[in-house]
Amino acid sequence: MSFSIKFPFLMWFKNYSKEGFIRDLIAGITVAAVYVPQSMAYAMLAGMPPIHGLYVAFIATIVAAIFGSSRYLNTGPVAMTCLLSASVLYGIGFEPQTPEWIKYMALLALMVGLIRLTVGLFKLGFIVDLISNSVVVGFTAAGALVIALSQFKHFFGYEVKSSTHIFEVVMDLVSKIEMTNPYTLAIGVLAYFLIWGSRRISVYLPGALIAVVVTSLLVYWYKLYDKGVAIVGEVPQGLPSPEPPPLDFAMMSKMWGGAFVVAFFGLIEAVAIAKTLAIRVGDKWDPNQELIGQGLANVAVSFFKGFPAGGSFSRSSLNFALGAVSPLASVISGALVGLTLFLFAPAFYYLPKATLAAIVLSAVVNLIRPQDILKLYRINKIDGVVAGLTFLSVFFMDLWVAITLGVLLSLGSFVYKTMYPRIVTLTRDPVTRTFVNAEKRGLPECPQIMFIRPNMSIYFGNAQYVYDYIMNKVEDALFNGRPLKFVLIDMEAVNYVDATGAETIVRLVKDIKQKGVEVAFANIGCDVYPILENAGFDEVVNQDLVFNAKGEAIGKLFEKLDHDYCREKCPYAVFDECLEVKPPEKVQELKKAS
Repeated sequence: MSFSIKFPFLMWFKNYSKEGFIRDLIAGITVAAVYVPQSMAYAMLAGMPPIHGLYVAFIATIVAAIFGSSRYLNTGPVAMTCLLSASVLYGIGFEPQTPEWIKYMALLALMVGLIRLTVGLFKLGFIVDLISNSVVVGFTAAGALVIALSQFKHFFGYEVKSSTHIFEVVMDLVSKIEMTNPYTLAIGVLAYFLIWGSRRISVYLPGALIAVVVTSLLVYWYKLYDKGVAIVGEVPQGLPSPEPPPLDFAMMSKMWGGAFVVAFFGLIEAVAIAKTLAIRVGDKWDPNQELIGQGLANVAVSFFKGFPAGGSFSRSSLNFALGAVSPLASVISGALVGLTLFLFAPAFYYLPKATLAAIVLSAVVNLIRPQDILKLYRINKIDGVVAGLTFLSVFFMDLWVAITLGVLLSLGSFVYKTMYPRIVTLTRDPVTRTFVNAEKRGLPECPQIMFIRPNMSIYFGNAQYVYDYIMNKVEDALFNGRPLKFVLIDMEAVNYVDATGAETIVRLVKDIKQKGVEVAFANIGCDVYPILENAGFDEVVNQDLVFNAKGEAIGKLFEKLDHDYCREKCPYAVFDECLEVKPPEKVQELKKAS
């Protein structure tokens, strides 16, 4: 396995024009107007001081744009990634916004970055496909609900238990509802409706920025901070000095499970967003290069007291809608966040935390869609159950544990289904002359040929089931006096066999032959045959009984049948060849019957 590092930014300015730069500049400025308040809000969701959201937005956006492949993908603080990251540290027992929390959140960002970087460098992006859509649907609905509930403490103005367990948070919220600060609630509701109203007017209107300005001015003019309205307070200017996260191996051993979940869930978001937008405009894109950009971005922020970052659908969609020509648009957005960080950070002193909570709520409220779980259930009951259990598990366990449980349930249900593959008995349809399922169609089989087709690859999980199923059918047929001479196994649907599967097939052939019945094969794939050979297939199967097609197999096997039985005792004409050996009067009778 090999890897390579590319520098896609070297190609940005090939055929670049003044008009392209203007479009990138407009997109960059517009996204930055949304990005500044949003990144601060998402930092609180990750349990970090709001200013740390600007650190991540500044560094991650630029690094991911330089080393990624999508001209639209905007990388930085993302609601779900922030929430998952917080759940990892909640599970260990840290308190949000403490020095320990900040220190180990940076370590988590480093771990997430290294995982994504490794996946990208070794071109292992396909791993994200192991997280099924049913898990994503269930987790997204529950995660959005957790996010919404986590912001109510800022809306109501009182402390709520720090947890990602829905049940615990709801109980604590309800028990303290009389402590609600009306001024804080009014500020939060006002901010929410300013954002909601701005969207109604135009998707390009920076509602979050408007809400930040309006509510900050209200807090300043009316001194609402004296009435209990929580504000951001003193905000340091510029970036902190670069500092490597602590390499605490004991703590890392506790965090690896959560780090993998954060890394892979973020990969799903980033890859899905980049792929969707690239397809819409016919762009070429490299998913593994995208993961390299994501990995380097997270590694970079870990040295500046950051937290895990991911691809944002809302900001990427805004880049797309504004017609960004290159990733320079995201670089401009990140640079403007940096400019804000270095020049205007003190202006956020009077920014109410309720406004940041409103920004988060406005971003996730539409993701609370349990109806999507019901839709999945109607399509496929197992997928619906997996999504439902993933959703419900969030009520009682940490988010990263819940999504891990969902993945295990999803993979487990798939493995369970493959352990009992559908195996059909084939016969020839008298009208269409094609091979069909004899039992389903209620059609007769040739008494001397049992024609069987496993409809799935054969591996260690289902090999014994395949063996037992076919052996039982052979034994039942012989016990009932069927004059069976051949078992013909059609391998057309068997695209893969492992060592256990190959050895089981060889054992099956030996055991059937011991009962006086020969075994023939048709349609063995070119990838499957070498594995069978290595297991001793050629030693137990006569090569005259291995065929390239079903029709050829039936023709050759028919020549070896007891034609006296066909002529005198068999009441059917399953195959065309049957008519050649039956008496003329019987042939006419069978033709009339068909």
